[in-house]
Amino acid sequence: MMKSLTYRALLFLSALGCGFGSLSAQIGVGFASVQALSSVPDCNLPLIHLNGTDRLTVSFDDLQDRDMNLRYRVVYLNTDGTPSSLREIEYMEGINKTDISDVEYSFNTRSNYVHYSFVFPQKGRNVKLSGAYCFEIFESEYPDRVLLRIPFMVCETGVSIDLKIKPPTRVDLVRSHQEVEVKVKPVRNDLHIVQAERSLQVYAMQNQNTLTLRRLPLSYQTGDNFYYNNKNEDVFDGLNEFRNIDLRPIMYAGRGIDFTRVLNDLWNAQTLLQKSREYKPYQSDDDIDGNFVIKAEGMENSDVEAEYVMVHFVLQENPVPGREVYVIGKFNDWKCADGNRMTYDNNMKMYTLSLLLKQGFYDYMFAVKTSDGIHIPYLEGDHQETENDYYIYVFYREPGGRNDRLLGVTKGNSRQ
Repeated sequence: MMKSLTYRALLFLSALGCGFGSLSAQIGVGFASVQALSSVPDCNLPLIHLNGTDRLTVSFDDLQDRDMNLRYRVVYLNTDGTPSSLREIEYMEGINKTDISDVEYSFNTRSNYVHYSFVFPQKGRNVKLSGAYCFEIFESEYPDRVLLRIPFMVCETGVSIDLKIKPPTRVDLVRSHQEVEVKVKPVRNDLHIVQAERSLQVYAMQNQNTLTLRRLPLSYQTGDNFYYNNKNEDVFDGLNEFRNIDLRPIMYAGRGIDFTRVLNDLWNAQTLLQKSREYKPYQSDDDIDGNFVIKAEGMENSDVEAEYVMVHFVLQENPVPGREVYVIGKFNDWKCADGNRMTYDNNMKMYTLSLLLKQGFYDYMFAVKTSDGIHIPYLEGDHQETENDYYIYVFYREPGGRNDRLLGVTKGNSRQ
């Protein structure tokens, strides 16, 4: 059996800006398990449709078990993540400060926490415009001190999006990368797109991984059809299937877990020993494309009955000067921050990291940060065969306009 790790609580969520440009939540100290789940069928994006019946269920936990009166407000954003110049009355219907009244305390768990949730839109409170938004969470006594920022999107049906995913045209990338082709076409008579090269903003993202988010350059236009098929900008790393851990069971080791045990009155779980897959042949495996799901096996209400588990990741890899290794996934907004940076243990001859995660199923990968950027293939490999989801977002700001409308969103899969 491997030597025991040093068990310590690490808050893995950092405070970065939010907005479509980053699609990341800004999370204050002591908060975790932040989710914004849409009622749109088969949608794992924080997305609702303008003037529709969709709802977002927003939830998060306060791990410090504080007694706080929390409220939220809605902020309209530009695509670069900065607040829009529009006034609240221009984008918001109803009072834009709402109490979060759905508050529950953890039940029969080793670590105490408070679970907050709310549904949006609510009666008398909705948005008037499509685009990128975020919820700002704050204490009612301190409205200027934002504790959480949780991004979401509101979409109108303005364009059709034809998405194709194929092997790259470039011969040197055909075995390791994937290429997207996008065609955008207006579907409403009242929508006239002009100066498309500047006003039409088309973004692509792989597996909701914000590290892959990029704006696609317009290749050419024929009539009302806009084509995006640049042979360099539209190519993505194929990467690999996600590694994953199953924390839904706690009394025994789930998938990807070596063992579980209680130490210092806290559940702990150690992952199976992981190794680099850079030069390994591709192997198909089941994953949830980088996502995570909160669920405790055998519990009726996982929101408040799920345990928080100190998960100890172990990676057998020799250190390389100038390289830092991180554990990333949707659960931490794909951030390479201090809280999820691995430490090399000279005695064990491996990298280790301890993260506090709520019971559930988690996809993750190892990312390497160097002086020239963040690289996932260094430890995960690159394969054209990998199953990946791709998301296309089409924003439009008419010349002289003051807001970025979200005209359409679509999802495609590399296997389809």
